Amino acid sequence: MLKCLIALTSLFSAAAVAQPVWTWVDDEGRRHYSDRPVEGATRIELSAPQTFEGAVPAPASPSSGAQAAQQTVGYTTFEILSPAPQETLFNTGSTMTVELATVPALRPAHRIEVEYDGERLPLSTRSLAITVTDVFRGEHTLGAVIVDAGGAQIARAAPVTFFVQQTSSQQPAPQTVSPAFPPTRPPVTRPRQGGN
Repeated sequence: MLKCLIALTSLFSAAAVAQPVWTWVDDEGRRHYSDRPVEGATRIELSAPQTFEGAVPAPASPSSGAQAAQQTVGYTTFEILSPAPQETLFNTGSTMTVELATVPALRPAHRIEVEYDGERLPLSTRSLAITVTDVFRGEHTLGAVIVDAGGAQIARAAPVTFFVQQTSSQQPAPQTVSPAFPPTRPPVTRPRQGGN
């Protein structure tokens, strides 16, 4: 019975991952994901789940039950979907949305933390869409980890390098002269001619 249950769970996981995912960027430069194709969307494939075959492990002793449960928790997929590796974001207004994917779904006691340019951000959430602020022009790195209730790391997504470009507000406007008001010039001073 237990082997049958394990086989059914493996089949369900494989079917869930095999669903196609579509991505596209809208007119405002925001990336979207969906399980249905739209015009101009690109299909992306998620990695297949990792499966194991073999003997069922013996139950753990009651004294080490919590520790054993923590060690056996796993995610077959934990990745950063947006921004994509080497993607250039334009005019973000100093904010961006980080989109993540997990298979299976995030467990109830787990939370996600984001690392931006090598520093762990002071937020911990269960959301797979996280808004990051103070994202300025230049090259940046982004990472994400899943932690348990005690703050121990469970899984880590592969880091992503991305770029931000902003339209400069320092561009001087060209100077124009109105024909109705021509520029004035100082009066020309001529030397006096001799004689009274």
